[in-house]
Amino acid sequence: MISIRIKAFRAIDDPQLCMQYAAEHRRVLESFNLANITTNNADWADNPDVYVVIAISEKNEHLLGGIRIQIANGKVSLPVEDAVSHFDPKIINLVKQFAENGGTGEICGLWNSREEAPNMRITLMLVLACLAMASQLRLTSIFTIVASYTLKIALQVGFKIERGVGINGEFIYPNSNYVARVLSMDPRALEHTYQIYKNSILSLRSSPIIQKIETTLKEEEILVKYDLKLHP
Repeated sequence: MISIRIKAFRAIDDPQLCMQYAAEHRRVLESFNLANITTNNADWADNPDVYVVIAISEKNEHLLGGIRIQIANGKVSLPVEDAVSHFDPKIINLVKQFAENGGTGEICGLWNSREEAPNMRITLMLVLACLAMASQLRLTSIFTIVASYTLKIALQVGFKIERGVGINGEFIYPNSNYVARVLSMDPRALEHTYQIYKNSILSLRSSPIIQKIETTLKEEEILVKYDLKLHP
């Protein structure tokens, strides 16, 4: 049986792993000709308010995918602000409003290896793990940007479109070939999250260090060893 680890950590606690993440993310983006997106850098690795979740193969220790949460701290702009503000400056005040109302952040930098992790549902596992981990960060809201091809799953895990941004929630990003949307949700309530995903998130919140059998898109079982406990 295939075995992988899904691990969470604060970015500044493991610079070397952050550089591996950034390199693999860049390689995936370049394969789609999307190297110009705002998350294609490693500046976040020095930010104490960035937390990372990665998937690692137990077979060869290769990174299979990754995702980040960046907390809005009033000093460093969120990727969503960098991406959208030139198109619609209202995003700046929206992030500020959410930050002042209990704390906000952004799920960003999502990628998975097309060569080593096809059909393994790594992307979904990382998103659910990230939402589970968010409870440790005491956020009352969280943003993300999605393209049309990932909108469906984003809505299913509980995000709602911020229709006050852009044109009814839509804007062109990262280039003219793509329509993107800004979404947000309350990661505590999971009000709009499909029950099957809500169950997974709540399970990981109650037991952030756990081994689970997950099912791939090909109905194959894999062993996933989660370690989502953030250490001070």
